[in-house]
Order: sequence, then structure tokens, then C-alpha cells
Amino acid sequence: METTISETQCELTTPSGAVLRGDIRWKPSAGPGPLPVVIVCHGFKAFKDWGPFPHIGRRLADQGFVSIVFNFSHNGIGVDPRKFTEHELFERNTISLEIVDVRTILDAIARAALPCDRMDPARIGIVGHSRGGGIALVTAREDLRVHAAVLWSSVSTFSRYSPEQVKRWQEKGYMELHSVAGKSTFRMGIDLLTDAQNNRERFDLVAAAAHLGRPLLIVHGTEDVPVKIREAELLYDNADKHLTQFVRLDGVGHMYGAKHPYRTESATLTHIVELTGAWLHSVL
Repeated sequence: METTISETQCELTTPSGAVLRGDIRWKPSAGPGPLPVVIVCHGFKAFKDWGPFPHIGRRLADQGFVSIVFNFSHNGIGVDPRKFTEHELFERNTISLEIVDVRTILDAIARAALPCDRMDPARIGIVGHSRGGGIALVTAREDLRVHAAVLWSSVSTFSRYSPEQVKRWQEKGYMELHSVAGKSTFRMGIDLLTDAQNNRERFDLVAAAAHLGRPLLIVHGTEDVPVKIREAELLYDNADKHLTQFVRLDGVGHMYGAKHPYRTESATLTHIVELTGAWLHSVL
């Protein structure tokens, strides 16, 4: 991998007044002129510095993209990039807020308001992992500034809870859960549930795949436990086959062999990032 990768941080303020922090990476030697942009959306309880995400950003930059790997503004991460400290923000998070986060980045690209002058606003792709895949898909469906979408281990529905769990959630006003590192307990507020219930049509991911109308790449492992392979199959079955490619990875799990901290490179993950980059270059 090319060692000369430029990296810079950015901070944006969302319409709710929250701070969105991201890392922008590109390879100065990638040639003259603007470069295609890839926005990377992490999944539920993850963050931009979790596990392989910095590596993913560098790999995409090495492939000739400007990569933007960011924290959703209400994901629980504050100034310290590796600690869950913003419990109140996490409790108030919703799917709608995460979609607005991505649009905030798209707006900044359109205004040339980010600290990188190599971005091509006419060539923007989005990559989402797990729940981030659902966010990427809805955003791409609604915003024509996104020209291609890639779903890694993506959910096919935001409704992940049993009727009994939902009932308890409504009665208590929150659901308690552990952070991705298992070292702290967070509350997931009722706003997330209410938002999903009030936007059933808008957040219908199967319908979003069916009506996307732009290139779509779906990547999923057959041994994915949190998000079963059937969810990827459902998205693909309803998508436009002329615009969609489905990569099924036999024997591969949810994180493609990557862990946190990411000390040993996963050959499977590296293959997926390279495959994704080649596909994005072919459609952007």
C-alpha cells in the first residue's frame, strides 16, 4: 500500500447543533484533477476509529479515492475518538439523525467546505456496514448526489427487536445495552423507536433497494451471525439486477475477520475493500 497518504480531520455542525467529526484521506500522487469521493458509514455502536475503519479509509485513499470516514453525531463518541462518553447524545440518536449526518457531509462537499481540494462532487459513492448499510441505502435512495452505494453486511430492516422487547422499551422509555467494548452501559432512548415507527415507509430498506435506480453492490458473508445472509438475499432479490452486484462470501462472518483493536490485517477485509474500490471506479 502507498505510504504517502494525506490525512486531515474535519468537524461539521449538523442542523441539530451536534458535532460531526470525520477523517479525510487521499493520495496526493493519485494524478491531477479531482478524485471520486467515498463516504464510509460505520454500524451500530461502532465509530470511525474502531477496529479496521482507519485501515479502510487508507486503503480506499490508496485506490485513488478521497475517503471520508466519520462518526455519526449521536454515536456516543465525543472529543476523545476512542471512548464512549456522550451518553446523552447516544440516548437521543435516531435513524433520521444519521441520515441528516450524511447529508451534512454531502452539503459540505457541494460547498467545497471540507479541508481537501481534490473532491469531485459529481462522483460520490457511499459505503455502509451493518446498520450503516441501511443508512447508506436510504440516503442514496433519497439524495441524487450519491451516485453509487455499497452495502457491507447490511441490515434489510431497522426493526431488530421482538414485540416483548419493544413493549418493555415503551414502558421504561429506554433500552439498556453495553458499548461495543463491553466496558460501559448505555441507554437507547424511545426516540429511536418512535422515529422508526413514524417512518416505516421511508425506512423500508427492501423498497429502497428496489427503487434505488443507481449502481448497488451488496457484500455479505454466509456465516454472519448478527445479520443473516438472508437479509442480503432479500435486498438483492428486490433490487434492479441490471444495476446490482451481489458478492456472497462463503464461511465469512460479520466483520470479515477484523477485530478491535486492528493489529493484524485481515486478508478477507482487504480483499473486500479492493473489490469495492474496483467496482466503484467502474460505476462512478
